Amino acid sequence: MLESALTRPRNAAHYDHADVVDQAAILICGIAENQPFVDGNKRIALVVALTFLELNGYATDMTEDEMFELMLDISAGLSPTNVAARLRRRLRRMDTAD
Repeated sequence: MLESALTRPRNAAHYDHADVVDQAAILICGIAENQPFVDGNKRIALVVALTFLELNGYATDMTEDEMFELMLDISAGLSPTNVAARLRRRLRRMDTAD
């Protein structure tokens, strides 16, 4: 289940030319939906996606409440496209000098 969720962003990048934010949205939804762990799937999905974004030079200024609401909405069926749109509104490019 986890391997499937982790390969979805790579496939989207290769076949659909998904950018980093789209890949992060696909990643967060894939882990949250596949439920590969006994507990904490949504929390792990959020941490993995935010780490993926950070490794690719992006940071979010989402509050904890906004992140919580995002994860609830993903659980209710929010699509990766809508997740990406929500993330884009709150992302900033990190200074590469850091």
